[in-house]
Amino acid sequence: MAALLPLRARHCLITGAYGGIGAAIATRFAAEGALVTLLGRKEDKLRDLCARLPPFPDSRLAPLSAATATSSPHVREDKPAHSYAVMDVSADGRDDAVLDGTCPIHSQQRTGQIDVLVNAAGIAQFQLLQNTSSQTARELVDTNLMGTIFMSRYMAQRMKRRRADRDGKSEQRSFLLTMSFHLQACIINIASLLAEKGSPGTSVYAASKAGIIGFTHALSVELGPQRIRANAIVPGYIETNMLASMSREPLEKRIPLGRLGRPDEVADAAVFLAQNTYANNCILNLDGGLSAV
Repeated sequence: MAALLPLRARHCLITGAYGGIGAAIATRFAAEGALVTLLGRKEDKLRDLCARLPPFPDSRLAPLSAATATSSPHVREDKPAHSYAVMDVSADGRDDAVLDGTCPIHSQQRTGQIDVLVNAAGIAQFQLLQNTSSQTARELVDTNLMGTIFMSRYMAQRMKRRRADRDGKSEQRSFLLTMSFHLQACIINIASLLAEKGSPGTSVYAASKAGIIGFTHALSVELGPQRIRANAIVPGYIETNMLASMSREPLEKRIPLGRLGRPDEVADAAVFLAQNTYANNCILNLDGGLSAV
């Protein structure tokens, strides 16, 4: 059955991995056969989620897929396994060494190649603009927008370095590793319906998410010729901790389907975008019809 898994042996990086949407995507990707690397700021949450993921199913791909040997306790050395790395996506490249250590650029193993990047890291603070401090505004933009930009830049630079490494060592690479270079890579950005539908108290958050949509449009054109697709999911109101302080009933009354979305439904969309090789510049609204009213 492993051969039927749509993300079989694809290596997927997920930022904001322990959040409601990030965790759902990580779990679904692992269930679909992907080798998952979780990224986030809190090691305990990353460790707990990593332990709960469906195990990487195909040990027969060990030469291509084995986790890179390391002394770090969160990467197992005996077989292909999911892993995690503690990092801040808004650090403007300062944590690139963490990524390079988790996914060695010159590795002939599967972790050396990044097939899918999901930019799910995000924070939310809702308050009127006149009450928003400069620090709060910077934190929102740095995490939500700049973190997405920095991670996407890292992936684009890394793909270029990997191709150069491949071309310089063509006689040493395995057939399976060679084939992996012919698979398209994919960036999936998580935006928000608030980027498109105004609401009081969301101005800075909305700006950070609207930037992601514009960034995705440009990225799809810029990176498409390099065989890197760029798409975005635009969730409406999803059952996550971000909505815990909001009254549920008024929200549901505004949504044509009459309910909030579930994180696993966002994960369904992420799987589609990850595996559909013609999906590029897709801005996928997932809001129960709220964007139409």
